[in-house]
Amino acid sequence: MGTTLLIFQTPRGLMMNTVKQVERQIRDLQKELLEAKKELELLRLQPCTGDFELRKKDEGMTEIESRMDTANQKIRELEKKRREMMSSAIEAPVYESPFN
Repeated sequence: MGTTLLIFQTPRGLMMNTVKQVERQIRDLQKELLEAKKELELLRLQPCTGDFELRKKDEGMTEIESRMDTANQKIRELEKKRREMMSSAIEAPVYESPFN
């Protein structure tokens, strides 16, 4: 038979876990943003010979720019959430023994 491992975490430990998750999401979005910037630069450098290609290039650039705007907005929201979580972790009351 297998054994079960129980892990108990303090509320502060749970808080730090979620902070790390938020930080990981921020890093992933920053990587996605960097990749979108590279795509945009490559698309910007592509030559166009006619109106159809120019329209297609503009559509592609608009789509990439909207992805970048969305990623920036999500990063700002997650950074705000992280700051709020960190400040609440600092302000959390410390357990005081009744025997003091």
